[in-house]
Amino acid sequence: MVPPEIWLKIFHFATDTPGLLDCSASQSDLPPALAREQELKLLRDSLITKRNLVLVCKAWGELATEFLYQSVLITRVQALFSLHQALQGRPWVAGVSRTNSGWWTRRLDVVIEHDQYETVDYEILADVIRCFSNLSIVTLSISILPFNDYWLRQLPMEIIVSLVEACGPSLRVFDCAESLLRPCREDLMLLLAGSPNLRVLRCPICSPTPGDRSPGSRLDVPVMANLESISLMSVFLRDYLPREKNKTHLPALRQLTYGCISPPFFACAWKRFIKSSCSAVTCVTLDFSFQGDSLQRELDLLSECCPALDKLVIYFRSWTEFTPHLALPPVSQLRIYSKLEKAPALHYCSLLRALTTLTASELGSVRLLHANAVEEFRHCLSSAPQNELDRLVSKAFCVEDHEGRVILLGGKYVG
Repeated sequence: MVPPEIWLKIFHFATDTPGLLDCSASQSDLPPALAREQELKLLRDSLITKRNLVLVCKAWGELATEFLYQSVLITRVQALFSLHQALQGRPWVAGVSRTNSGWWTRRLDVVIEHDQYETVDYEILADVIRCFSNLSIVTLSISILPFNDYWLRQLPMEIIVSLVEACGPSLRVFDCAESLLRPCREDLMLLLAGSPNLRVLRCPICSPTPGDRSPGSRLDVPVMANLESISLMSVFLRDYLPREKNKTHLPALRQLTYGCISPPFFACAWKRFIKSSCSAVTCVTLDFSFQGDSLQRELDLLSECCPALDKLVIYFRSWTEFTPHLALPPVSQLRIYSKLEKAPALHYCSLLRALTTLTASELGSVRLLHANAVEEFRHCLSSAPQNELDRLVSKAFCVEDHEGRVILLGGKYVG
């Protein structure tokens, strides 16, 4: 007979999906929505395998419970009710008694797009979270809201409280970037203060705080000593500024993602944040939604304030906003993406022109992040005049496809 510890090792190898329980900053350069889509597919595939193991027999069901509950994905309100009922038991796992199966849970994803949430559903979600005392990763993506909350779009405070009380010390990742339902600014500050080991924060937009709050009465931004990655939005930058102008509240920050949408960043406040928090940042992702001529100002600020910067990722609305004669910070890696699908050939001529006139003293590679863009750019290169390609001869960087394969090296087209 195979000992239980051997079965546990077999189950681990059968169900392990690299990256799903990783609490470090994101390794994907894709826009968050696309990266999230890929991650959810891996999560669903992993859960199918785990459920199949549990259903084989009673013995396997008991042994595989810890793997089944390691990652919890909720996509329907009814599934939330079923999970709540299942967590009320006190199962025996490999001869060891646990309070409930949620003891094993490290990751929770609530991705609800087509169901209507009611007040009681929030209460049940809060109860479920209280069963997850070792939770490390929380991702919320709730698109459909109760009618009476439509304008506020505020994540109920009891959910924030349950996170702080149940798993504040173990929480490493909090992500609600793709959710219409978000915490208000004051509740978010409570979560940050109660999660001292948080490493990744993706909450670029907060819901309005109920009631009138003068700046002096708002909760101050806590020092987040372990936070490595943060996502911001230009119009909500002030939510993350501490009262003390020169206070460094993100000493461990290494990865910054920010979206520039109209109106732009308040110049003084933004520069203050970059200077105080980003001196050790190595990777910046810029979601750029302005006219192309304003991009150089952002790049100059990064050059001035981010001496450790090594990788720059830029999402353009179209390749025409990647303007010629840009001067990059001294980064070795540039990753670029255009949100415009099926762009005309003229746009790829603009991309080629931008690359041939780029000033980048330390740049080693430029990567196109979308497969469709790679194919269109290949077509552009195949028909480009030789003198256009010759302009890249003096450039030290190579151009890569979305998988890191070289397609343009020192002006030479690699077909």
